[in-house]
Amino acid sequence: MTSLRQAISELQTNPEQWEAFQHDGHCVVLAPPGSGKTKLLTTKAVWLANNAIAPGRGLACITLTNPAAAELRTRVRRLGQPVGRTVNIGTVHSFAWSNVIRPFANAAGFPEWSRYTLAPRQEANAAMREAIRRVFEPNEDTRYVNSTIMRNRKLCLTEQEWKTAGPNIREAALEYDRLLREKDYVDFDTVVAMAVHLVEEYPFVRTVLHARFPYLMVDEYQDLAPGLHRIVTSLSLDEGNSTLFAVGDPDQAIYGWTGTRPELLVELADLEAVHRVDLRINYRCGAVIAEAGRRILGAHGAEAVTMRGGGSVSARCEPAGLTAQAAYIAGRIFELQSEGVSLHEIAVLAPTNGDCDELVAVLRSRDIPVSWRADAYSPSPLTMTLEAFAAWVSHGREDSGYRLGDLLDQWQQLGDWSALRAGADRVVAALLAAAADTRAGEFVETIVTVLDSAGARAELRSDDANELERMRDALSPAGGMADYTVRDLGGLRLRGGRVEVLTMSSSKGLEFDHVFIAALEEGKLPFFASVRGSAEWTEDRRKFYVSFTRARDSVEVLYSGWYDTPRGRRHNGPSVFLRESGLVG
Repeated sequence: MTSLRQAISELQTNPEQWEAFQHDGHCVVLAPPGSGKTKLLTTKAVWLANNAIAPGRGLACITLTNPAAAELRTRVRRLGQPVGRTVNIGTVHSFAWSNVIRPFANAAGFPEWSRYTLAPRQEANAAMREAIRRVFEPNEDTRYVNSTIMRNRKLCLTEQEWKTAGPNIREAALEYDRLLREKDYVDFDTVVAMAVHLVEEYPFVRTVLHARFPYLMVDEYQDLAPGLHRIVTSLSLDEGNSTLFAVGDPDQAIYGWTGTRPELLVELADLEAVHRVDLRINYRCGAVIAEAGRRILGAHGAEAVTMRGGGSVSARCEPAGLTAQAAYIAGRIFELQSEGVSLHEIAVLAPTNGDCDELVAVLRSRDIPVSWRADAYSPSPLTMTLEAFAAWVSHGREDSGYRLGDLLDQWQQLGDWSALRAGADRVVAALLAAAADTRAGEFVETIVTVLDSAGARAELRSDDANELERMRDALSPAGGMADYTVRDLGGLRLRGGRVEVLTMSSSKGLEFDHVFIAALEEGKLPFFASVRGSAEWTEDRRKFYVSFTRARDSVEVLYSGWYDTPRGRRHNGPSVFLRESGLVG
């Protein structure tokens, strides 16, 4: 039996999954953690590619983040389907840039849009500081101007809505945009706004995109901000004709800083033109964990339906602080190892990067291998490909889980296909010549040389180009990852042999046998500035729920009742979410 047939037969055992798989029209699937929504989406995508897509056409699989897009590509390839023209996978931002702005800006009368590139982070920050300086008086309080402007831009506000943001906010936002465009730069929010304008105002754009992509498939729909939502619905439900298949879970919406509105998913599912399917079964979590997760959500948490019994949940107070919590976790990791648990099936989560740094320091002092990248650079298609190259080199060409053909496929989709294909032989030679103990910075520079010699670096997507420079800085002799070897770099793509340390937000989409959640102090979660009942408070609760439901077999939560800040020690007690969910008395 082929992998696709096997996947389809498994969907048939779940009535709701099978209903969604068979539905021909617009369909929205609401899916709790561990319910197999990504498996459902990728299986349906591959089936459509082989049975419902005419030659020369395709379907677009869209998600919010690069890691999520990488997971979709991996799952599609495992079902025997090449990723490329027929099954086009990427983030919503890359879809907007590659399939909307670049092909149609000139024809719509905006030739300058095609020359814009994504602003490096330092350029965007400098432009914002200068815009605020020009618009506001020196004695004005501008502490929250930056965050207000960025959030409003993500929400794609109307001019009338901008007026409610406060004096001079709109003027500073326009000045920021003008300063970037003077240098032919835009940011992600401008990319979205340009794409929204093209798909909503120009019917020929919708017509051509429907011909190119008769199906739009969106993973983690709850993570889409209003502008991204408008692009998708314009191409499908409003005036477009592409068939929409979306999966998501409003209870897992934890990216509020990006302007997401999880209620958009529910509103979409309840439209008359859309067939709604609610998945009910949690295949991941033990029954005890699933029930505790329901209590974390509070009154609206759905009844836990799980295929797995058992599971364990515990809460522990370590009065001596986060270092003591880390020491306890280290001891428990040694116990789990003695019971035969693999390190990669253990995760340690905490609210902030600073918390994770402290946890990592203690775990490493106990000689526990740890996977932790912090914020040296962000995952982009190129940086993830370079990490995958390193994994293939250093972790066994069979054990790494990567096939050389798939890696070269990733390489050739990074930019100018012909240029990257011309450099493929040199990439193979570089991989075969590399050693696991080679300094990672040298390895990356070798690949950069291939990019340059093929003439492909100038054709990279601007976010790839920006993150490549941050990666090179981090791996340089003066960078924070200067001591990384090729083996260490590859380990960031693989979880084998290492405990995964993550912020709670970064854990989304992952799963482990055993999860430790540390630093659950009132003021850290919920954040001290989150007002009870506010959108921020509700999102903090969802963040705890998402972290909790990463676990299959056990969850241990830890707190001390206090934590240190630059202004002194705060004795706030454990997180209120622990009390409300019955995890502490």
